[in-house]
Amino acid sequence: MNKRFNYFIFSIIFLLIGVSIYYYFQKDTLVYENYFGIIKNNNKQSYLANWLPDLCWELSLLFMLGSFWGNWKLVPKLIKGLTLMVVIGLEILQMNGLIPGTGDIYDILVYFIGFTIFTIIF
Repeated sequence: MNKRFNYFIFSIIFLLIGVSIYYYFQKDTLVYENYFGIIKNNNKQSYLANWLPDLCWELSLLFMLGSFWGNWKLVPKLIKGLTLMVVIGLEILQMNGLIPGTGDIYDILVYFIGFTIFTIIF
């Protein structure tokens, strides 16, 4: 199979895994659930809902970049660095209350670990 297609498929898979974990393990009612009047009675709150979706979404983004260039090794180093800085920057903005969200140091650590492992493997 084509490597671009494989990267694209993995990107979609990790995106769906992240969304599923976030939705099914999130204790709080989400914005769209309020809008549609969906009442969630979820006692499955866990640490999985806090950092694992972030890891999956980061991997999805990295696989998508790999699919654009055809291979992770072909992605320019500037783009790789900017990608890492953007996801970490968004967490820092959330930590400071400048954008909505619940940024914390564990999310930043997960981003570093995920980016490093992805880069080593590919």
